[in-house]
Amino acid sequence: MKRLHIIVLCALLAVSAAVGQRNRFTMQDFEISPDSTVTIPLLLALQDTSRGVQFNMTPPLGLYVKAMQLTSYSKSLGMSLSSNEKNGIHTVIIYQVGQACFPPDTAEILNVKFQAGPDFKGGELEIWKGRGSTMDNATYVIDGDTALVTVPSSWLIGIPIDQQPVQEHFFNLQGQPIDSPASVPVAIEVTTMSDGHCTSRKVAVR
Repeated sequence: MKRLHIIVLCALLAVSAAVGQRNRFTMQDFEISPDSTVTIPLLLALQDTSRGVQFNMTPPLGLYVKAMQLTSYSKSLGMSLSSNEKNGIHTVIIYQVGQACFPPDTAEILNVKFQAGPDFKGGELEIWKGRGSTMDNATYVIDGDTALVTVPSSWLIGIPIDQQPVQEHFFNLQGQPIDSPASVPVAIEVTTMSDGHCTSRKVAVR
């Protein structure tokens, strides 16, 4: 019986190790002042070789992507960059030229230049729907990330209380109320301030 327990324990440890070794995109939390720009690197942690990668990125309301540039690491592998934006969602593809590939490694693959609008107050930046490709062109999932984007505390001092958000509602693309954005691929988040002013943004759930 003791030997059986040891075998089971070893099997569980092997599964845990396999789960921990995931392919993943990572972007650090960062701070940006309204009406300013900052460049943040995107990291790729791979346990598997990939011929290229693809992902979606959704910045919070008031934060904009001004430019993207491959890092020297990606360029040294012969990678090329393609991106497009629709409804606030950026689809990014980094693909191989010839027989290049991303090896199992952790490295910065892309630099993203962000600009904050004059009224930016922070939020969450989502990296989602990540994909990689084996040498046999089979697609596999790469986990995404959520980066917290904040503004310096000095910018928050003196913001009138009537400009603070007090209520949030979610709707589907047909304008019907929903309980959670997780129930649909893309939702509309409407935030109501104390003074009655409303803002809205699209929210995509991975």
